[in-house]
Amino acid sequence: HLHHYTFTMDIPVSIIEHINAGAFRSLCEHLRSRSDLVQNMALMTVSGFCRNCLAKWMVLEARRLSEQLQSDEKLVSWYIREGETSLDIIKALDNWGYEDAAKVVYGCTYAEWKARHQSKATEEQLRLYNESKSLHASHDASLLKCDDDGYQRENELSQTILIRLQAGASESL
Repeated sequence: HLHHYTFTMDIPVSIIEHINAGAFRSLCEHLRSRSDLVQNMALMTVSGFCRNCLAKWMVLEARRLSEQLQSDEKLVSWYIREGETSLDIIKALDNWGYEDAAKVVYGCTYAEWKARHQSKATEEQLRLYNESKSLHASHDASLLKCDDDGYQRENELSQTILIRLQAGASESL
C-alpha cells in the first residue's frame, strides 16, 4: 500500500512506514494538545478532515492490511508474534474498530473527549461547515464495520501493526 518514493538515498519501505507513522502520531499529539481550541467542525471546514477521519482511516487501513495478509503469507511473518497465528492477526484486524482507533487518535475514547472538549456549534460554524462539504473526507461505512462473529481479542494489536495502521492513515491525508 505504501507509495514508492524516490530519494537520493535508497530508504527501505519499512523506514518510510516508521516515518509516516511518526508523523501521524505527531499530528494526533498536536491536535490533542489543542483539543479545547480546535473543534472537529473547524478542522473539517478548513481541511476537509478531522480527528474522527484520522481514526476512520486507521480502521480502513486495518481492513486493507487484513486483506493483504489473507493473500500474502510472507507478509504475515513480518507482523506475527510468538503464540499467534495468521488467523489471530486477521481476526484482530477485522474486529479492530472505530473506538479502538479513536483511543489512538484522541488519547481516550471519543465519548470521553467529546464530554471534555466539544462545544455546541454556533450558527456561523454550522454555515461554514455546510458550505465546505465538498472538501469533507468520505469513508466507506461498510469497511468501517467490524466482523460480528463473537470474536474476543485477547491482546492489543502489536506495535508493528499499529505503526502500519498509523502509516497508512498518514498516507490518507
